Formats: sequence, structure tokens, C-alpha cells
Amino acid sequence: MEKVAVDQVAKSFWASYFKDYGQMWCRDIPRRIKQAIKRELKATVIEGKIAPLAKDIGKDGTLSIEAAFVGKLDNQDAKVLVTATFNNEGKMQDLDIARI
Repeated sequence: MEKVAVDQVAKSFWASYFKDYGQMWCRDIPRRIKQAIKRELKATVIEGKIAPLAKDIGKDGTLSIEAAFVGKLDNQDAKVLVTATFNNEGKMQDLDIARI
């Protein structure tokens, strides 16, 4: 199942109508980064939060995000810095992970 919020107005609608649940519908970037961390670090269980730190939107529509993950990977405390690049269709193109 793929959910795409067309624009900021649609995101605002779902967030105001369903509150926290609606906001979770529109949080596709942190969820994709979290799953990519799980795949790259070969973790079976990942619990924690992704906090975006910086972003840049290129002229070609690519989105680069720097984020921090703090939580647990396979029940061990973990801190991870992530840089992810998405194309203009929202598909992840590049991922760099650094455990702290």
C-alpha cells in the first residue's frame, strides 16, 4: 500500500481531521529512513525516533535529508546519523549511515 500526500494542504487536512493518526499518515520520509537503517545495519528490531536535522531541495527536485536516530537496535542502545537522498518521486536514491 502506498500513501502519497499531494501537497501541504492535503497533509494539513489529514493532520487536522485525524490529529496524531493523520500526521502519521503523512510521515513517509522518517518511516523510510527508519526501515533503511534496519536493512543496512541488519537489525531485526528497531525502536526509536528519527529527528530530521537539515534538508536541501535541489534544482532537479531531489531532496537530501540529514537526520539522527536515537533508540534501540536489537535491544541495544544506539545513536545513528543518517544522510538520505530522495528523487523527485520520493524514492530513496542514496543512504549514508554512521553509528555514533
